[in-house]
Amino acid sequence: MKNVDQWKPTKFERTDKGVWRSNRKEVPARSRLIADRLASVYATAIATHAKGRLADLGCGAVPLYGIYRDYVSDVFCVDWPGSTHGTAYVDLFADLNEQLGLEEGSFDTIIASDVIEHLHTPQALFDSAGRALRPGGKLILGAPFLYWLHEVPHDYHRYTRFALDRMAAKAGLSTIELSSYGGVTDVLSDLATKAVSTRPWIADSVYWLTGLMRALPPVEKLGLATRESMPMGYLLVAEKPSAPSASGGS
Repeated sequence: MKNVDQWKPTKFERTDKGVWRSNRKEVPARSRLIADRLASVYATAIATHAKGRLADLGCGAVPLYGIYRDYVSDVFCVDWPGSTHGTAYVDLFADLNEQLGLEEGSFDTIIASDVIEHLHTPQALFDSAGRALRPGGKLILGAPFLYWLHEVPHDYHRYTRFALDRMAAKAGLSTIELSSYGGVTDVLSDLATKAVSTRPWIADSVYWLTGLMRALPPVEKLGLATRESMPMGYLLVAEKPSAPSASGGS
């Protein structure tokens, strides 16, 4: 990872209690709810699965670096030259819609955090990950579902859990975790905040008020009950199968 000494938190921050959440100084109210949810699901997945040499595909400002740096030995960042999030940390400039020039079997962990919806040929990313992972290596990938258009015009797809699982399988990866986050109450709260995003002080108030509402037991129960049918997005962890051991006989 280039310029690692210059890295600073952007999208996510760690509280004094050790909980990851949206960075209140960097993330506007319209994006805080999904960033809060993503901070939680990524932190859990990274703590469980990340190790060794890691490739961050579509790295941008490398918002997850603060979460995964203590779990891995080396970080390699990939993005395209036109990234709206800057290119200061990029080791390899590439089009993620094409097969990446990563050495076969060279990474233990690959992360693609909320980039797959911006690819018009998403299978290429899965195929690149399947090739570049070592046996037993894991792909950690996040994708929004019920979410507004963003980074237009490069916003091409929304994926169900079935599509994500199928693309992983086509790349020779085995899905070991595929979880949804959010639910109808999160989706409606997020949309309400975005609807008034041109007036930041109103958006801040809506973010705060909807947070109070979601904490009410009946509303919280509704959110949990609809997380599978109306999710904000998904977190996929897929593994490259270990090479079969050579059989011996006497």
